[in-house]
Amino acid sequence: MAQEAKRIASIASSEKLRKIRSKLESQKLIFKIPRGKPRKICSVALDTSFTDPPLELTGGKLITVIRSHIFYGCKPRKTPRADSKGFLRFVQEFEDLAKVYSKIIERKFVVELLEDVKKGREQLDLVMIDGEIFPRIPPALRFRRHGLMSKLYLKYLDLTEKMLELADETDVAIAGIVKRAYGLDIPIIANIPGLNINDKALATYILNPGEWIDLKSYSEIACRIEEFIREHENELPKSTLRRLRERDRWIVGVLEYVDRAPDVELAVYKSSTPTFFMLATKVELFISQRLLKGDIVSYLSSITGINGVPHPIDLVDSMCRITPDLLQIFQQQLYKELMVRLKDRKLAMSLAGLINPEKMYRIGFKG
Repeated sequence: MAQEAKRIASIASSEKLRKIRSKLESQKLIFKIPRGKPRKICSVALDTSFTDPPLELTGGKLITVIRSHIFYGCKPRKTPRADSKGFLRFVQEFEDLAKVYSKIIERKFVVELLEDVKKGREQLDLVMIDGEIFPRIPPALRFRRHGLMSKLYLKYLDLTEKMLELADETDVAIAGIVKRAYGLDIPIIANIPGLNINDKALATYILNPGEWIDLKSYSEIACRIEEFIREHENELPKSTLRRLRERDRWIVGVLEYVDRAPDVELAVYKSSTPTFFMLATKVELFISQRLLKGDIVSYLSSITGINGVPHPIDLVDSMCRITPDLLQIFQQQLYKELMVRLKDRKLAMSLAGLINPEKMYRIGFKG
């Protein structure tokens, strides 16, 4: 423990870290968040959660996804103000598909909502997603077009393109709240090699309450990474080079597939609201004509709660938690459906039973 603390302290006390703010200020990338009464904005917050790992039943693996949303600052015309829905998928393998499956469910909801806005059935200014806008895909996906996982990722990309296209047509902005920001975009933008500290930690140190950093767009980040590698290749550790090249391949892959992906921008802000540890918040933004980058950051900052994320994101996060009781309900529903379709109670119970009996405490079973 003491050795690891010493290593972290040596990084945190480096001269490079102390110089990074002046580097960003010289590029005019640090801004004050305007104070005052926030704009009245009609927004919706959205989150999904999934079982990881999935439940292992004797008949296969049961993936459970919960999708929740809540409108904030307005009353919707057609869509329920707040709602949660469950989705089940029974698979024989590919248990890693739960995450991408949940993102497909998320994007489908946003696409349907924006189609309602386009048809005049809903009114909306901003969509807030718990997570990213810019799809996280394997860097080598563009070279593999076959197989279930590839098809699901391509579906995720297609839905992202449709979502951004409709957002552009309806003039609705989108904000992705990135809670776990492990990227190293700030050192890249500031052109400081050897500073292996993630953006959330760096911004928390650099920013004063009520400030934000403009990290430009993903297309510019890709260009900066390539320039950074060319300039500092000989002084960077192999592990850092590999990480940067993988990030560049991932960004370029998405930019090539999703036409409007170059318009997805990044920012990090620290709210004026007192929060636990005064953490900075990294966001991905797809701006509209009504809500520009600074407008969205100002709004998000004004509704950020003590946990360091916008309050509606906290609400939907609590709405879509998968509890043992909920898993038990899903398992029982599967069992009942199988019993009706198979007309064999014993076979249905065999298929819907847990493969590891010692895990029965996790959800229980009622025959």
